Amino acid sequence: MIRYTLICDNAHEFESWFASSGSFDEQAKRGFVTCPICDSAKVERAVMAPAVARTDRGPRPAVPAPEAAAPPSAPAPSPAPRRSACRADG
Repeated sequence: MIRYTLICDNAHEFESWFASSGSFDEQAKRGFVTCPICDSAKVERAVMAPAVARTDRGPRPAVPAPEAAAPPSAPAPSPAPRRSACRADG
């Protein structure tokens, strides 16, 4: 899929998605691509800047790692042993 920024003959800009460059050309030629603002079928692709990563700045600085978590606390003391509620009478 290709997303194009389009402009009509009335200078309205809008975006639309197409399966391919040829798909846009064919649909525009047949009048299927229209401006959503004024309904003009005289639409062409607007000049778009490509999304290219810059290499002239060098590598990005490393993001510092999050601070280490606090050490785990000591385990909770175990509960006192249970005493039997039954008494043996002899």
